[in-house]
Formats: sequence, C-alpha cells, structure tokens
Amino acid sequence: MAESAVFFLEEDARPLSLEVVYGQPVLAWTARRLVSDGVKRFFAAAPAGLAAEVRLCFPAGADLTVSDFREDLLSFLDAPGSALVFSRAALPVAEAGPGMIYNAPCAVLKEAWRDRLSNAVQDAVPVSGWIPVYTRELLRELEPRFRPDLL
Repeated sequence: MAESAVFFLEEDARPLSLEVVYGQPVLAWTARRLVSDGVKRFFAAAPAGLAAEVRLCFPAGADLTVSDFREDLLSFLDAPGSALVFSRAALPVAEAGPGMIYNAPCAVLKEAWRDRLSNAVQDAVPVSGWIPVYTRELLRELEPRFRPDLL
C-alpha cells in the first residue's frame, strides 16, 4: 500500500471534493479511509483560498501539504515508496472496480510531472475501491451509501 496520496481538487468555483455528504466533505471521507489504510503523507493541489477548508478534512497533525505550486508537488514526491493519485473527487466504495485512482512510485510521478501534469504515468496501477465523482448529481445518488446508520 502507498504511504502517500496526492489529490487534485477540481478547478470549479466549488470543488466536488469539498461538497458535504452526511455532514462531512467528500475529501474528509477519503482522508479517513486512507489514514485507516496506513497512508501517512498527503498533498492537496488546491488554491491558497481553499487551504483552510482542505486542512479541516484531515486529522489534526496529519502530514499535509496544500499548495497549487508545481515545485511544492515535486518536493513532496521526493520521497521513497509510492503515492495514490486522485485526479478528481472520489468516495470509498469497497466493491468499486479500478477507475481514475491509481498508484505509482513517487520517483516516477516526479519525473512524469516535472514538465506537465498528466495521467499518462508509466508504471501506474489502477486501484479498486473508489468511485470517482464527476457531477453533483452523481454525488447525491451516492450519498445514501454514506448514511451514518449504514456504516
């Protein structure tokens, strides 16, 4: 399992990653699952104006970098091991097959993203267990799965 995770918040006025599902932002559901899976380091590509809101999605004291500077992302990737990459909002759903979320060595990501960001990353392995969220309508459709009394 990866020890790091990289999130790219959607460039909407209101990113889907920060939409609330049963009292918590999508990103908080994602972060909680990753922490329980052993992920220790997080990078969220988000504008400075959203940094405080993004930080609230992670446990206090989490090793989290929030930035929209490529240099900060490349510095974050200067680490051993691999990183899970969330190119958009996603919710943890155990039975979901592989989708837009993938795992790749940090060194490979750093090299691939040195000049431009792309999901065409050598040695990337699609990861199951996550449903990418493309629209607010899909988010509302998925919301009942996250009712506290069903967890």
